[in-house]
Amino acid sequence: MKYINYSLITAFFIVVLSQVGCLSTSEMDTAENLVEMKDYRGAIEVYQGVVDAKPGTAKAREAQLAIGEIYIDNMDQPAQGIIAYEAIIADAPESDEAAEAQYRLGMHYYRQKEYKKAQTQFDTIVNQYPHLEISHNAQLMLAKSYEDGKDFERAVEVFDNFANRNPQSTRATQALVNKARIQRQFLKNETDAKRTLQSMVKRYGNVQGAESHIEKAKEELNELNAEIPKPDDPEQSQFGRALARQEERRERDRPRNVEKSPIVKKNIAIADSGFGVSADEVMRDFGGSVQIAGDEQGSFYDAELMIAGFLYGDENYLHAGALLFDAIARAEAEKARLEPIYYLRLSICYRKVGMHKRAMEVLKKAATKDSKVIDTVRDTGKNQYTNEEYEKALETFQSIIGINRNKDPEIYWLIGKTYNKLGDYQKERDNFEHSVALNPEDVDTLQSLAEVLNYRLRDRKKAGIFQDLADQKRDSFIAMKTLGDVCDKYGQHNKAQIKYKAAARNAKRLLDKSENAAEQKLLIHQYGHGSILAGLSIFKQGREEDAQKQIDIFLNEYPDHALVPYAKAEIAILNNEEDQAITLFKEAIDKDPISDISVIALGDLYVSKGYNDEAIVLWEGYLEKNKYNADVRRRLQPLKGTEEQVEKKTEEQ
Repeated sequence: MKYINYSLITAFFIVVLSQVGCLSTSEMDTAENLVEMKDYRGAIEVYQGVVDAKPGTAKAREAQLAIGEIYIDNMDQPAQGIIAYEAIIADAPESDEAAEAQYRLGMHYYRQKEYKKAQTQFDTIVNQYPHLEISHNAQLMLAKSYEDGKDFERAVEVFDNFANRNPQSTRATQALVNKARIQRQFLKNETDAKRTLQSMVKRYGNVQGAESHIEKAKEELNELNAEIPKPDDPEQSQFGRALARQEERRERDRPRNVEKSPIVKKNIAIADSGFGVSADEVMRDFGGSVQIAGDEQGSFYDAELMIAGFLYGDENYLHAGALLFDAIARAEAEKARLEPIYYLRLSICYRKVGMHKRAMEVLKKAATKDSKVIDTVRDTGKNQYTNEEYEKALETFQSIIGINRNKDPEIYWLIGKTYNKLGDYQKERDNFEHSVALNPEDVDTLQSLAEVLNYRLRDRKKAGIFQDLADQKRDSFIAMKTLGDVCDKYGQHNKAQIKYKAAARNAKRLLDKSENAAEQKLLIHQYGHGSILAGLSIFKQGREEDAQKQIDIFLNEYPDHALVPYAKAEIAILNNEEDQAITLFKEAIDKDPISDISVIALGDLYVSKGYNDEAIVLWEGYLEKNKYNADVRRRLQPLKGTEEQVEKKTEEQ
């Protein structure tokens, strides 16, 4: 009987609405009441009526948001809810409702532990809707999704971005607490954790409302036997000293009736910078938003650039960025030429508050006007490197990645060298690898990669391979396969395909000459593995038919080989058929329990899905019979603990 009453109520409301012919807020209230009565279908029909009656309006988008919420939160039909949210984003991408839809999508993916999808939504909000309050919440959720997704380096970066974006908020201190916690607990880097906590005490030690976080920071510094610094005196900052000098001049000149010509600000239309604070507000603190008097006459943007320099030096990237944006716009309106350093600083300000897309846009725009900008910025980084200002050099180099692809290999190499000076050898290797992936023929980078692997990371085997490549010894399967792996890792699938094909050819050439059965078995395995990897690289380029043809070359010759189910498993992963992939990997392992190819691939799949226990069981079981397999042991180590712990566990078994 209750169901009938709800249906009658729904029908009544729909008839009334159609008779009126004009939908208003009352219909939204009606739908909300239906939701409270758990008549979700009825509510959706009423909301859809609003969408149909007022297409393209904010009211229609609000109704669409409500439809998405009902499908996901009340009816457990997420696919329908996602469609509703994505429709808003497609129809009105600049609207507040689109930002809300993306936030809700991000939260849905986050709750489902689909962290990469969640990160895409939150990051878009931060970059596209910085003027909305929701972008601040999205930035915190972005950091949280990186943390829960175990990408701790990125989580630290985003918590730091949030603090820079909210320099006068007590929420900044909470973000820094989280940053230090991750550095200490997950990254095991007590040195960086100390720096974060000390910086927090210095910067926020006298900020009202931050007392509890400051006390906690001091307690942790005591635990770490680290010095507890004194809170900063605002007047001792570069900006504070500049303010003091400005006030001294005013007091000095007042009794002498000295009048200086004001620097007048011209009225021009300037877009929103995205920093959430206007240049006028920042300038007002210094000497007025309309005019500034100085000893030397200059333009208003010169004054802004000067003050931005003080703020930038004090690491107040939010206010410095607002001034730089305004100054650059004014200079461009007057067709004045600015030094590239100002574009670089604005780019870094954006990057420091988490708006990396805008950071790149700034330098891209500057580079289109002056092709030498990128070279100038690179040379600035080199000078900073020479002067042992490694953190600054790192920021400078990172700011121009992706702007000119032809220069990216060199920039990644420079970043790798900078990480070497900072003592982060893992990132040194990663950046050298990235450089190699972009330019596999560069001997200097191959040599640098061989050296970091040999001398600092103690991976002698792989170091020897890259040393051979640097010495132009490329006629072995392992050399070209290793080079293909690096290219594939960094998305250079076409280059990877070429290297894998070369690896397969090297193995096939030796196979055709071999008369030893054991050697033939190994070479067939290498020939098949190279051919399959080449096919997978082609598949990743979207050329599925060509990929299958490449793989079939080997499968037709050796249809019963253990690599056949492995190849099918890898294709299944690319088609998002993960359950099928697991079954096929297990089949491949059963066919050849000695080979580590399917063992590593299946374990990696388990880890990517969060099934760490399954990966541990698989890899420990393999090591029982293949104790010295370095690749499997290297993967097992972060799941189980230190190398010594893995060694002990293996020996006990």
